[in-house]
Parts: sequence; structure tokens; C-alpha cells
Amino acid sequence: MTEQIGVIVNSNSHIDYVCRLYGPLERERRPPPDAYAFGSFVAISLPPPPATSPDTGQGSTADAPCLIGVVYNSMLVNPNFTNLGPRLTSNSEQTVFSPDLIDETAILVGLLALGWQDKSGPQQGTPRPSAEVGATVRNLTDEEIRQFHRDENGRLTLRYAATLLAHNSPLVPALLLQIIDRLDTLVPQEQAILQVMRNNIAWKSIVQPAG
Repeated sequence: MTEQIGVIVNSNSHIDYVCRLYGPLERERRPPPDAYAFGSFVAISLPPPPATSPDTGQGSTADAPCLIGVVYNSMLVNPNFTNLGPRLTSNSEQTVFSPDLIDETAILVGLLALGWQDKSGPQQGTPRPSAEVGATVRNLTDEEIRQFHRDENGRLTLRYAATLLAHNSPLVPALLLQIIDRLDTLVPQEQAILQVMRNNIAWKSIVQPAG
């Protein structure tokens, strides 16, 4: 199980979420850059389903319901950039004289939900549930990524590709190519299929902008 990297703070649509990475006041160190790199797969926690039995035992974290998404964008928030007024203390001195001062600088990452996972296993497609503000975000392990990209017959699938291509972002073609390159290393036995998909997406990314 991987470590949590941040929490959901906003959404732009049912599948488009904004995650704020943990800062130094919440963790000993910020998540490393490769934890939220472009094309990284993540799990967004969902509220647990209502109890249907008197059993109150805690289930495994791996079995907890979650959305499965991918990092497609990043944003830096720095209110001090436009703050040109006089300062009586430096940033290092503020941590001593005002330790409760809120640090408003942040790193935000955009996440697109590609599917979900529940007790039935991982599923690709538009998820019915939605995440809540404060939902935790963690990276997927390599094995979780492999399982997410297998259908019920064990075959490689990227059913979410059409949804991504319909998303209004110029970064989507590069995102799909990044995903394919990642899968190429995780499931090398599928390299032939992945190469066909890569060539198709690369061709569309060149032809479609030209009309």
C-alpha cells in the first residue's frame, strides 16, 4: 500500500477533481515529484457503504471503495506573488513569531477519474459515486495498475480512452501516450497492441489539430 499524497479540495465536473498535496505542516515532507507526475495513477477514497450487518470489524484498506484516476495537470498557488506590501518579518522569522500562521502556498494537481473499485474489483468507465471534499488521495501500486487494465477475461483494456479524448484539454493526447508508455513497461506481453494504440493516438494528435 502506498502513502497518501493529498486531499480533494474541489471539482470541475463529475470526473474532474482538484487535489491539494500535503504541505510541510501536515507531513514531515511533501510528496516527492514522481508521486504526482503527469500520468500517475491514483486512488481517491470514497465513503464506505452503509453497514448491512451487525459486524463492525474493520475491513482491509485495499478493499475500501475508491475512484481510480490519473494526474493530468498541476497548478501552483502562491498568494505572495502579488503581495508587494512591506514586510516586517521574513518567512523564516514568521515560523518562530507566528507558528499558527497558515501557509497558503500549495501545489494542486488535476485528476481525471477513469473508473472505480469496490468489493467486485476494479472497473473502468464513468463512476456512479463521486468523491467528497477532504477525500484522501494515494498512488496506485504497479499491481493495482495492472489489475485495473484487465477485463473480466484477463485481457488488456483501455475503455476510458474515448472519455479522455472527449475531455476538453490539449494535454489529453500526451496523457494517453504517457499511459501507454507506462503500461508498456508493466505488461510487456501486450507491446504489440499498445504500439498500435500509440501509433493511432499519435496520428490523431497530429491530424486533428490541423483540421
